[in-house]
Amino acid sequence: MWRLKKYTTALFMALSVGTLLSACSLKAQMTGGETRVIKTVLGEAEVPADPQRVIATYCIGDVLTLGVKPVVTYDVTGTAYEKEVAGLPVWDKFEAEEILTYDPDLIVVVNQEQYDAVSKIAPTVLLPFTELSLEERVRFLGDVLNRRDEAEKALENFNLKLKEAKEALAEKQVMDKTVSIFGRDANGSIWVFGDKWGRGGDLIYSHLGFKAPEIVQNEIIAKDQYRAVSMEVIQDYAGDYIILSGDIDELNGNTIWESLPAVKGGRTIPIDFTLFYDIDIYSSSVQLDYLLDAMLNMPE
Repeated sequence: MWRLKKYTTALFMALSVGTLLSACSLKAQMTGGETRVIKTVLGEAEVPADPQRVIATYCIGDVLTLGVKPVVTYDVTGTAYEKEVAGLPVWDKFEAEEILTYDPDLIVVVNQEQYDAVSKIAPTVLLPFTELSLEERVRFLGDVLNRRDEAEKALENFNLKLKEAKEALAEKQVMDKTVSIFGRDANGSIWVFGDKWGRGGDLIYSHLGFKAPEIVQNEIIAKDQYRAVSMEVIQDYAGDYIILSGDIDELNGNTIWESLPAVKGGRTIPIDFTLFYDIDIYSSSVQLDYLLDAMLNMPE
């Protein structure tokens, strides 16, 4: 009896989801809204000409910069754009049943698992963010959202800000210095990161043009993007400047850590992991302000 009840409940839930998906598909057909065909990594996709109810699972800062406010968000506490989406509902689980309730007309996801979960609900576009530069990503989203002019304007403003930052750093005579990005996790392990794994890497290496120590350049940036390193070899990965996230207080008193030139010279920059987690253009602009201020006010 219990098994029959369990089976009946599961069948009812499956039928309910199927009905909702069919209704969603029927609604899309009945609205008759204009659509466009765009090219994606999964082939051509038909999307609304002027999407109004957008959901994005990452790079919300890019979407906001292009003048589109999503209808729902993930938990953005501590991000650069937290205030921009204040008041929006936050999804609990990125699953079809919940996403359906927000009635999206366009969904932007960042991996195949997310795509498979919701692509039957509404037009869904896969954004391969680790394979695209900031410029490529913003222009792609400009195409997806039909905001090409806004994308070009956003890039123009960002590149101007970068140019001014580079000039200030060149005057400080630090552009020829190497930079490392470390993170300390809850277990006390230290990780070194490349240019595509958050923590300011894309901004530091790809946009400001700083170099990393040779081993980081060859084995992290060009290959793995992240690696755990022991304190015994950390000097090989340490640049003239160190950007560090996590609990850095625990490193105080460690003789190897304190012997690093960047640490001895006061050239370490602590960052908040959440603030530096995103690589979108909105977050990158805020991160740039933070890093520029820190580097300009440090000993040479």
